[in-house]
Amino acid sequence: MANIIITTHWSDGDVIPFISIGKYLKKKGHDVTIFTHCCYEERLKKEEINFVPWDNWIEYENFFNALVNFSNTVTGMEEIEAFRDKYESPDIRIKEYELLKPYCEREDTILIAKNRSSIAALLIAEKLKHPLIWVYMNPYEYESIENFNSLNGEKLCEEANELRAKIGLKPIENWLSWQCCPKGKIGLWPKWYKSDIVNEQDDIDLVGFPLAPLNRKKNLSIQPTLKDILMENPAPIIISGGSSKKIKKEFYEIAIKACANLERKVIVATRYKELLPDIIPSNVYVFDYIPLYESLAYASLIIHHGGIGTVSNAINAGVPHLILADCSDTPLNGSIVKKIGLGDYLPPLRWNEESLIESINKLLSPDYKAKCAKFADEYKEENTFQNVREIIENAKGNEEYFINYETIKSYSSEINHDGNDKKEKDSNLNSLSKDMKKYLLEKIKKERNLK
Repeated sequence: MANIIITTHWSDGDVIPFISIGKYLKKKGHDVTIFTHCCYEERLKKEEINFVPWDNWIEYENFFNALVNFSNTVTGMEEIEAFRDKYESPDIRIKEYELLKPYCEREDTILIAKNRSSIAALLIAEKLKHPLIWVYMNPYEYESIENFNSLNGEKLCEEANELRAKIGLKPIENWLSWQCCPKGKIGLWPKWYKSDIVNEQDDIDLVGFPLAPLNRKKNLSIQPTLKDILMENPAPIIISGGSSKKIKKEFYEIAIKACANLERKVIVATRYKELLPDIIPSNVYVFDYIPLYESLAYASLIIHHGGIGTVSNAINAGVPHLILADCSDTPLNGSIVKKIGLGDYLPPLRWNEESLIESINKLLSPDYKAKCAKFADEYKEENTFQNVREIIENAKGNEEYFINYETIKSYSSEINHDGNDKKEKDSNLNSLSKDMKKYLLEKIKKERNLK
């Protein structure tokens, strides 16, 4: 058994998968401690997992409100710099390092950390010579990190070296190489969930979606009012914009409007009532929270924002998706789901009542639902948590999973292309968010100029 230290930041999609991993590893006998935001304390207490908060409630509320306005990695650079100066500064990271370090004194410590934000774990893994498992949440993350480095690399490297000097580590020359140097890398998605649009690191071990098998008989967390709606015939539609407030107001307006005249009930899950239209149709029921995974077992369709957590929940439940995505990794997820044939994806320019109704009618067909259910049944044995456990137990005491100065220097940050030609990349650009479009267009131009 080992001393498992898990660190992560941001919102539900970046935290809940780590809680699921921690719960499984604890069940298998490991000592588990999770470092994340204070708002997850009750959930972790319920799971009887050791918990250490990065922040207090005032700090978290300020962080979360700033996160809503946090723009993407190409547009709004002033906003990004203001956010980073306040919430990702060297002072913040050294504070996290000092908070984390006492929990890592045991020789059998293994760190599991979300990439990019878990700088404290990256530093401690090198300083104390502990194995580190570096976790990627979705296929877009490496492209995002590479893009972030291309825009901010010099400053990022300066900040990293400021931190490294404070704890007695040698300076690095390249921030991206430092970010990518851990030997143990896992991606929380299956091998079949991929796109030719973006680059991925060849050395990421894809373990599957971090979800337990869906048990339709064990739904104790569904409250009676919600359960009554879910048990209706025809089955209801679920509308979810995710746990974050960072979503276009038009998302809920157009989704609800498109469902207003359907002869079935609609469940809207959001705690942000200010994003909802003033008038709610009689067939629409609004809940602050629903247990999404369990509820999807009874749904006919989910209309959502394209977050990887919601995508994985719906795929595992065998429910068709209508994805209305507009930023970060969500357009990529929408394009992957559409390509696989498990749903439809509409970018903001197509967010109109006619397009949504047409897509909804197609996705509600019995044949489409049967196709999604069949796919879920075929891929239900991902063994994600067992895969993670095997990687972690292989890393215990294994020097190959340590970080040292030589691994950082020698790590190659070159991008591996899959051989697709430029025309295919150009044709896919319409499915991407603004930041990915701009970055890929610039990269394509550079490649053409080299010829």
